[in-house]
Amino acid sequence: MAHCFTSRTPLTPGRRFYKCSKPKIKNCGFWRWEDSSLGNSSIEVNLLKSKLEVATLKMENLRESLNTVKIERDNLKKKLENLESLNYFEVSLH
Repeated sequence: MAHCFTSRTPLTPGRRFYKCSKPKIKNCGFWRWEDSSLGNSSIEVNLLKSKLEVATLKMENLRESLNTVKIERDNLKKKLENLESLNYFEVSLH
């Protein structure tokens, strides 16, 4: 006897499937999508959605890295200004 389950994976969220109800050790290996007649289009759409999510996360990480670099750049500019001021002061003393 097969039981009905709902997929929770990123590629097939909400898609229903059937599988053997016995424990893994004793099951017959039966497994089938409930909507197998839909073909690959829904799988392809979900795959593209997943790829978009990954690309969006990468873009957010790059933005964070860029902001970190900008902060470091600004801190280095301040240090340089301080060193130039100190150097000007020391030169003017001599």
